[in-house]
Amino acid sequence: MHFNKVQKIKVHHLEDEDITKRFFRMERLEDHYDRVDGQTSKPHRHDFYTIIWLVKGKGYHVIDFNKFKFAQHQLYFISPGQIHQISHYDRPKGWSFSFSNDFLVKNNISSSFLNNINMFRQYGESPPLEVNNVVKNELGQLIEQMIPFYNGNEEHRLEALGALLLLFLIHCNQACTLPHSIGSTASCLLVDFKTKVEDQFRDLHKVNEYADQMSITAKHLNEVVKETIGQTAKDYIVDRIIIEAKRLLTHTHMTAKQIALELGFKEALHFSTFFKKATGETPIQFRNNQKVSI
Repeated sequence: MHFNKVQKIKVHHLEDEDITKRFFRMERLEDHYDRVDGQTSKPHRHDFYTIIWLVKGKGYHVIDFNKFKFAQHQLYFISPGQIHQISHYDRPKGWSFSFSNDFLVKNNISSSFLNNINMFRQYGESPPLEVNNVVKNELGQLIEQMIPFYNGNEEHRLEALGALLLLFLIHCNQACTLPHSIGSTASCLLVDFKTKVEDQFRDLHKVNEYADQMSITAKHLNEVVKETIGQTAKDYIVDRIIIEAKRLLTHTHMTAKQIALELGFKEALHFSTFFKKATGETPIQFRNNQKVSI
C-alpha cells in the first residue's frame, strides 16, 4: 500500500513542456537563473534524466544528502527519483539537459549503456565530474551542434539530438575517473539486478527473491554484484530501501508507520529495527536530526 497522496516531494515532469521538448530539453543556466530570479530551488525529484554542466559559478548542489561545492567545469548527472537542490551565489554559466526514457528508447540508447558508464546513479553519492580544457572544448562543440536542431523544425531533429547526446555521454565517460562496471555477462546481470531492485525494492527485500527471478543462485548474484560495484547484493538492496526511507523522512510528513508500509514492512517496529541497524539511528531520531541540520 502506497501513500502517494501524503507525499509532499515535488516531482518535475518533462510532460509539462510542449510536445517538441517532451523528450529532450536544453537550457542555459544563465536563462534559468534569470527565470527564477536567482532563488534557491526547493528539494525536488525529476521523472527524467538531467545533466548539469557548470562552466563557472558559485554555490552548492545537494543530491540525496550529499552537498557539493560548485567549481569550474563540473558535470552533474541526476537520475530519475533522486532528490536534489541547487543554490547559486551568483549568476552561473553553463547548460542543463533533460531527457526522458522515451527519448532514450526512440534513439536506441539502452539502459545498459547508462549503467555501464556509471555516471547516473539512482541513489547514494553522485559526485560531479570535473573535466579538463580538452574535454570542455569537445563538449562545447557538441552543444553548438545541438542548438540549431533544438531550436529548429527539421524532421529528424530528435534523432540528431539523440546522436549528439550519445557522443556527449561518451566524451564524459572517457574523462570519468569513477569506477566502471565490467563488461560481458557480469555487466548484463548487474543491469538486470539493478533494474529489478529499482522496480521492486518496496516489495522485495531479500537477495534470493531477486536471484530466483534471474534464474541464478543468491550466492552467485552476491558474487557478481560484489565484483562489479564493491558491495554485496544484500547491501545494495538495503541501501536502496534506506535512501528512500531517508527521502520520505526528510521531505514528507508521512509517519514512520506510513513509511514502513510504503516500503513493504508489515510492522513499524520491523522498519525501525531495520533502519537503526543500517544507520545507527531510529527513523524519528534521523528526522529530528535532519530538522536541526536544515
